[in-house]
Amino acid sequence: MLRALAAALFGALTIFWQEPGEAVMAVAGGLYLLLSGAAVWMLSRRSEAAEYRTLLTLQAGAFAVAGLLAMALQAPPAFTILATAALLIGGGAELVLWWQNRGEEGSVLSKDWLITGAVSVGFGVAMPFFTHLGAHALLGVLGGSAIIIAVVLGIAAISYRFDARKAAAA
Repeated sequence: MLRALAAALFGALTIFWQEPGEAVMAVAGGLYLLLSGAAVWMLSRRSEAAEYRTLLTLQAGAFAVAGLLAMALQAPPAFTILATAALLIGGGAELVLWWQNRGEEGSVLSKDWLITGAVSVGFGVAMPFFTHLGAHALLGVLGGSAIIIAVVLGIAAISYRFDARKAAAA
């Protein structure tokens, strides 16, 4: 749910901020990546995630490092490289997690990992094609992926919480 909230806030910012400059791009995008990394890291620390910890930690680290560097460097080419790397590494880790956990015996999170991983990789591949358009376009691409991720993870988090309460009551 934390990652969904961070993604929703960032996605809303990218929709409503009409003319963001490079500083807004760097700080807003960097904070989004940093908060996403923190949310994934918190998931990786849960006892239920022990078998997924390596890939989740890789994803969290990629997001956090990219976010911190994006805030420090504040330039569209650097932001493109950092956001692209974070999306490709994070999305790739999620696709591996999905592949390892598909089927009946796998994690309930596997379908979410498939969608968020594919979205991240797809937008990561697209990101470099928008560098020449500047901060607004780069925020739009990253914000587009954030909105999709926010919807998928928000619905999943609410569904899992509802299902858990329903099972506890039974």
